[in-house]
Amino acid sequence: MDIIATLQKALNLSESADVSVHPAGAVNRVYRVQDPANSLLSLSEGNPHITAHQKLEDVPIDLAVKWLGDDDFSGVERKHQFTLQQQLYGVGIAPQPIWLSDDETIWVEQWESHSVSAGLSSTRPPSHTLAETLARIHSLSITARPLNLVARWQHYCNAAKLDTSKDLYLRARAFQNNVIKSEQDDEDCVLCHNDLLINHLLLGTNSTIKIIDWEYAAMGNRYFDLASCCLINKLNKNESEELVAHYANIMNVDEGDAMDKFKLHSDIVHITNDLWFAALNANKSN
Repeated sequence: MDIIATLQKALNLSESADVSVHPAGAVNRVYRVQDPANSLLSLSEGNPHITAHQKLEDVPIDLAVKWLGDDDFSGVERKHQFTLQQQLYGVGIAPQPIWLSDDETIWVEQWESHSVSAGLSSTRPPSHTLAETLARIHSLSITARPLNLVARWQHYCNAAKLDTSKDLYLRARAFQNNVIKSEQDDEDCVLCHNDLLINHLLLGTNSTIKIIDWEYAAMGNRYFDLASCCLINKLNKNESEELVAHYANIMNVDEGDAMDKFKLHSDIVHITNDLWFAALNANKSN
């Protein structure tokens, strides 16, 4: 895919624009696009692709470009997520989203220059850094669409063409009532990131933290977000319990109660993860 040619047409990049490939997840591809001959402000001048309400800075173009073309199975509504990230950028917690292609396969946001991954730079325990970041996200007044995990599970089952006699399908069915009850708990319903890898935390030179990869963010149960965070960061039992304890202390909730809810949601997260990979593998084989 000629990412430069596509973006030159959409964003009026100059001939001197440069692209480099960066590590990405199981589905997306990530590029960094730099164009010293143009500024972000120039993108909006006479460009119908840039919405009028965006306030772009007069700084050299430095963009993170995500190609999402391999992901036609996750069911993420990217236009909604793009709008959500605009709000998150407004409160200083996420990079500024710049452009989403009409077919929703190319997502462009501002590259966070002069920043490093918290996973590479921090000497603190990852469990503490992650707990504090989750507490910060869960305290935001920004709202999004509900996760609706039962519907998400069914979507993954359909995408994976999962036989109703399979153990994974039966496990999901057995936990369905727990999931419904979990998402009806108003006290624990917060904005969740749902994919908070330690490398998704970027530390700036002034000690600020920006969080990236909000594609799966939604309103959901806080303990689902905690359990998801522990799983994707491969925290062991002791590290996971440290995360929950530190989070409970920050949020001023009972640690024992938090631990019980976390353990329940760990099972829910493992089922969700297994269903997601089943859908991913089915998508790859098509």
